[in-house]
Amino acid sequence: MIKTLKETVVFNNLKEETIKDILRKVKYEIKKYSPNESIAFRGDKVKGLYIILKGTLITEMLTEEGNIIKIEELVPSSVIASAFIFGKNNSFPVDLITKNEVEILFVERKEFLKLLFSDEKILENFLNEVSNKTQLLTTKIWNSFNNKTIKKKFCDYVKKNQKNNLFSIENLGALAEFFGVERPSLSRVLSELVKDEKLERIARNKYKILDKELFEI
Repeated sequence: MIKTLKETVVFNNLKEETIKDILRKVKYEIKKYSPNESIAFRGDKVKGLYIILKGTLITEMLTEEGNIIKIEELVPSSVIASAFIFGKNNSFPVDLITKNEVEILFVERKEFLKLLFSDEKILENFLNEVSNKTQLLTTKIWNSFNNKTIKKKFCDYVKKNQKNNLFSIENLGALAEFFGVERPSLSRVLSELVKDEKLERIARNKYKILDKELFEI
């Protein structure tokens, strides 16, 4: 556990003995979950610090039409919803589902405050984490209004979600809504990429990347 915590943004650059000493003074809990278990839903309260010690979490959003959009996967050492621990709106922005067996270190908000003030480096690490998340969000907002083409949005999505040059599209309509575009427009871009041999359709919803340079992989 200490080795995993050492890799987190909160305990970054701290020695293992220092982390052990800090944890002796703070109340914490190890929460265990089974595969495909819902940990939290969008709107549930964020009650403190959550760090993944083992396993993978999938973050999802449910659209008004009932479609599920996968946002990202969180792996060991990830801090969950760090920007929502404090502030007025202490709610999870997404649904959290376990991909496999998951263990999470939980520190209640008041105890986390004690932890932050126990070491100047931890406080600095956490402030940097929240600031980086804010700056990243600002960049994403700017990019979304920066006249980015549907093709560019799709290429960025593929780059982020591909694995070994393969990726899947479970719901093209939900993906189009995520991009803020019409489904036929996105479908046309996808068809053109396949026709131009930039992508190869190898199954119903599965594609292989042929032009790595286009997707900057």
